Amino acid sequence: MGVLRVIGNVFVVLAVAALGAGVWLWLSGGDLAQPAGQIWYDLDKASLNLIQAVIQRYVHPAVWDSVFVPWLLLPGWRAIAILVIGCGAIGGLLLFAATRRPRRTFRR
Repeated sequence: MGVLRVIGNVFVVLAVAALGAGVWLWLSGGDLAQPAGQIWYDLDKASLNLIQAVIQRYVHPAVWDSVFVPWLLLPGWRAIAILVIGCGAIGGLLLFAATRRPRRTFRR
C-alpha cells in the first residue's frame, strides 16, 4: 500500500470523525453557534491547553496566533464544516493521486 493511499485514508477517517463529532454535538443539544474554542474548552480544557503549548513551543507562536486563534473564534458549526470539507478534500485528492492507471501501449 502506498504512502499516499495511507495518508489519504487517514484524512478521510479524520473527516468522518469530525462529521461524527459535529452530529453528536448537534444531537446532544450543544450550542453550535458558540465559538469553536468555547465548545472545545467546555468539552476538555486540558487538551486545548496542551495543543496550545505544543504549537507555541515546538512549532512557532505565530502559527497559534495566525492559524488556530481565528479558527477557534469561528462559530462551532462553521469550524466543523471547514474541518470536514478540508480533510475530505485532501484525503480524496491523495487517494485519487494514489490510484494506478494502466499505461497505454500501442500494439500491432
